[in-house]
Amino acid sequence: MDAASSFFCRSIRIPSTAFTFTRPPVNYVCVRVFPTRKIFCSGVSGSSATKKKPRRKSNVSDKLKSKKIDTEPVSVTVVEEQKKNDKELSLRALNQNGDPLGRRDLGRNVVKWISQAMKAMASDFATAEVQGEFLEIRQNVGSGLTFVIQAQPYLNAIPMPLGLEVICLKACTHYPTLFDHFQRELRDVLQDLEGKKIIENWKETESWKLLKEIANSAQHREVARKASQPKPVQGVFGMDSEKVKAIQARIDEFTSSMSQLLQVERDTELEVTQEELDVIPTPDESSDSSKPIEFLVRHGEAPQELCDTICNLYAVSTSIGLGGMHLVLFKVGGNHRLPPTTLSPGDMVCIRICDSRGAGATSCTQGFVHNLGDDGCSIGVALESRHGDPTFSKLFGKSVRIDRIHGLADALTYERNCEALMLLQKNGLQKKNPSISVVATLFGDGEDITWLEQNDYVDWSEAELSDEPVGKLFDDSQRRAIALGVNKKRPVMIVQGPPGTGKTGMLKEVITLAVQQGERVLVTAPTNAAVDNMVEKLLHLGLNIVRVGNPARISSAVASKSLGEIVNSKLASFRAELERKKSDLRKDLRQCLRDDSLAAGIRQLLKQLGKTLKKKEKETVKEILSNAQVVFATNIGAADPLIRRLETFDLVVIDEAGQSIEPSCWIPILQGKRCILSGDPCQLAPVILSRKALEGGLGVSLLERASSLHEGVLATKLTTQYRMNDVIAGWASKEMYGGWLKSAPSVASHLLIDSPFVKPTWITQCPLLLLDTRMPYGSLSVGCEERLDPAGTGSLYNEGEADIVVNHVISLIYAGVSPMAIAVQSPYVAQVQLLRERLDDFPVADGVEVATIDSFQGREADAVIISMVRSNNLGAVGFLGDSRRMNVAITRARKHVAVVCDSSTICHNTFLARLLRHIRYFGRVKHADPGSLGGSGLGLDPMLPYLG
Repeated sequence: MDAASSFFCRSIRIPSTAFTFTRPPVNYVCVRVFPTRKIFCSGVSGSSATKKKPRRKSNVSDKLKSKKIDTEPVSVTVVEEQKKNDKELSLRALNQNGDPLGRRDLGRNVVKWISQAMKAMASDFATAEVQGEFLEIRQNVGSGLTFVIQAQPYLNAIPMPLGLEVICLKACTHYPTLFDHFQRELRDVLQDLEGKKIIENWKETESWKLLKEIANSAQHREVARKASQPKPVQGVFGMDSEKVKAIQARIDEFTSSMSQLLQVERDTELEVTQEELDVIPTPDESSDSSKPIEFLVRHGEAPQELCDTICNLYAVSTSIGLGGMHLVLFKVGGNHRLPPTTLSPGDMVCIRICDSRGAGATSCTQGFVHNLGDDGCSIGVALESRHGDPTFSKLFGKSVRIDRIHGLADALTYERNCEALMLLQKNGLQKKNPSISVVATLFGDGEDITWLEQNDYVDWSEAELSDEPVGKLFDDSQRRAIALGVNKKRPVMIVQGPPGTGKTGMLKEVITLAVQQGERVLVTAPTNAAVDNMVEKLLHLGLNIVRVGNPARISSAVASKSLGEIVNSKLASFRAELERKKSDLRKDLRQCLRDDSLAAGIRQLLKQLGKTLKKKEKETVKEILSNAQVVFATNIGAADPLIRRLETFDLVVIDEAGQSIEPSCWIPILQGKRCILSGDPCQLAPVILSRKALEGGLGVSLLERASSLHEGVLATKLTTQYRMNDVIAGWASKEMYGGWLKSAPSVASHLLIDSPFVKPTWITQCPLLLLDTRMPYGSLSVGCEERLDPAGTGSLYNEGEADIVVNHVISLIYAGVSPMAIAVQSPYVAQVQLLRERLDDFPVADGVEVATIDSFQGREADAVIISMVRSNNLGAVGFLGDSRRMNVAITRARKHVAVVCDSSTICHNTFLARLLRHIRYFGRVKHADPGSLGGSGLGLDPMLPYLG
């Protein structure tokens, strides 16, 4: 093998296609060159391979017939490690980007060689469309590496100019060059077809639209052109070029560091996911479980441990939903019913082809449960569509299993976070970037940003609020935040809203006023629940709002504002009319099957009706989103092409920003002229699995970082809370907020007894209560030890505490407290599951909400009971020691908090010890013994063990 061929093998990954190769083909694996100069590939061995006939013939693809060259013997292997494979591809296959290479770089003969190959490829594109076979091409072509792969067979089919092989091999993997030539050739081919009256308008063809779609994609923009030097932004802030360079250097350092940390976190996520997949049970070789999975499914013998898994499924159909989501319908083999399952719409699942025993035999394809069929035999799963990704098509005809995985590593989230960092680095300080003011503010020094000094001089006391009655009830800190939020001269505002301070109501007012000023607003949050909560607040204000996202993950309370529902409503009559026409055509088709020409014409009309519907749907989606005054999505969902194609937003609002990693915040921020970050750095931080990534700073939210910038002048605080009894709020104010959080007089002394129909008992008159499982003489109540979840989740549970919690819940209900007003929390998933099982035994407790602390942020209840679980001789408290988590747990309550714990263990942590001391001074303490719960089980004792 010569040097040129060696270079070729180092540079690209080649797919096996319908065409004959002039070099040994590779079946979608990384090609490596070892010191022995053997080509390592997949599925092919030797100097030649079996050639397939072209699947579709055209007047241009005849050139792609066999043209062999001599190659040395090769040997074959499969690259198994996906992460290493992906990294090598990013370094080898697309290691050259920037501007297209022209004649000056390549020479006339090489340019001609590329043009011939790209003309053949463009001709196949156009021919596929004319023949009505373009859908398959659309699903398998894309930008960057995918496009390079698609181009290789066409380049291989044309001999390289003699003596210019090295230059040809350089050009054949240079994406900007290939795409530039392909674009010109496709235009010429389409114009020629238009001239021959084969097509009507070449600019309206699917081929040209797909090309423009690729050209407008973020990946194409990232690699197809060199980033021009940022133009001086002195027109915005009066900065000179040196200041701009300094800001760009900070951006470069930040994006480089964050990219590395994201990769570290991604690797950890993949490891955790694999560990969870490894412990998912499969039938063993003993007893009844030795029966094949197929038998268990067909006979309804799904054991309890398989409730999160469904096997023996077959893909029977697929459709494409809004935003390009693939909806795949699976049915149980043999038309049997689904086994009992805990799967529900919105659950993240892993799909794998399985062997005869039901064990997963392939890598994980992730998706979301879209729906469970009413027939009990089918399940619909939504898979994210990606250009050139054939994964979903491989599922057809194979027996697959679907597993629900908690915290499944999400490739799309990782990709979109990385993409946001690249766009920030490349476009952040360019004048064409609408968010340039935001970028300069969040990475600048402050001394040159002249508007910062205006922050303290805004006349917020005279701010005009909406006409709603609630507008007259805002306190001074809220009115100041509203005035700053609607000030168009402020690129960035940070709002710190402690629990119960009316942060959501304040944001609602800002959004309303912004719309009244003619601004378009993008509202995001890190979770679907937080987004839907904001949508609910604006539902009845008469604003034109649209919620974009996975329908399975949108709350039913706001489903009417989801993009899919709005589209369905607008197109209902149009679709009905089209379906009527299709029905008539099908009847005609059945009557003229013997007349081939007439039948072909009817089939063409049916295809045309399908295209008409697709076109109408696209136009309707564009119209709905373009006319929307407020668009809602998650931070990651804001990267949806449906949103990115819209005009720049005037204002971006990110709620619960303290729970978002910074890269995800830049996804929506880069789409707006100014932004508001709302949240509380003293509540839950982003969840980071990797200790290395956490220590590196990935867990520091943009809200937290920006709050301290420019001497804190970007931030404003909401200082009065309207939720909690002052005894409850007093602890949070002192421990978390430096004493500046005050209680409104209307809630400062309210108790459960103040609620309608509640009886006067010592419990209903107690705002803070400790139910201690440690007896006064030092022994632990029977059954109150912490235990490790035998299911292998790593979570903990405590049966004694669960009994005490249930007893207290029933006591509250008997005292007249509504079950809907009671919330039970625990930091451990296993304890939450145990508590739900125990409460299910009491019909009177129907309506009591049981959830983890983390999932309850943003919500509230009159009475909150917290089971801390931890009880051990080492005094280990785990993540209970996170002050922000405990702040969330305590401040969910309006009138009553009961903490169930082993004080001996908990007091080893000084922060938690101060919490128990606060309860001792301002609440009540009872020692609880689950063994004597037949009576009250609770003995009043005003003293705690010494709390240090």
